[in-house]
Amino acid sequence: MTYSDISVFGRPSPSPSATASFNTDESGFPRDYVTLDLETTGFYPNRCAITEIGAVRVRNGRVIDQFQELINPLRPIPAQITALTGISDVMVADCDPIDEVLPRFIDWLADAPALSSPERIGIEPIVGHNVSFDLRFLDYNARHIAGSPFMCIDYDTMQISRVLFPEHRHHRLADLIVRFGIADNEEHRALSDAIQTQECFEWMHRYIQQNDLEHFGWRMVPAKTSADIRHRQLVLR
Repeated sequence: MTYSDISVFGRPSPSPSATASFNTDESGFPRDYVTLDLETTGFYPNRCAITEIGAVRVRNGRVIDQFQELINPLRPIPAQITALTGISDVMVADCDPIDEVLPRFIDWLADAPALSSPERIGIEPIVGHNVSFDLRFLDYNARHIAGSPFMCIDYDTMQISRVLFPEHRHHRLADLIVRFGIADNEEHRALSDAIQTQECFEWMHRYIQQNDLEHFGWRMVPAKTSADIRHRQLVLR
């Protein structure tokens, strides 16, 4: 069984019917998913490197497992990135590079316990804040390390917030955690940001359920940089 739509490091890709049958509730939110966040040395996968992967696995809205590793980017970390994240060259000097860490992360994604609805095919969507950024880095590195794309269906908490709360100008993770009463500050570390993203995702899930928003739905949109990554986006009708 293939989880998270991964087709790298020798794992077969699922059929189109399997891709469409991940487990959602009546509002279209996934019951089972992985929330992801990366820290990097910059904005561009072909010129920058991943310095940290953080992720949490969720079952029925509850975190049941987590993954976190610092990564040696094999290049100096810019001073402004260290000031933002606290991750320094010294911290990552003895850490493994991405070509060793990424296979372990893929194994963690694939080594998922039973899903909450066993009759469903075992596919876990990826949830993230501005998740396209993270997935571009994962896809770029998967293609260069394994020669295969990173495949997934994703939900973006930034996109959902923009649809639900158009009256607000800013939709950064730092804005959402304060607006939703989750925390006062974003730590800019991968695992803590993944946890806060999961809390924002569940907060908006409850908001839709409690407010009985009937005039919304979901659409599937291929990523601009890879047809193997599909964004599941909230839309108002």
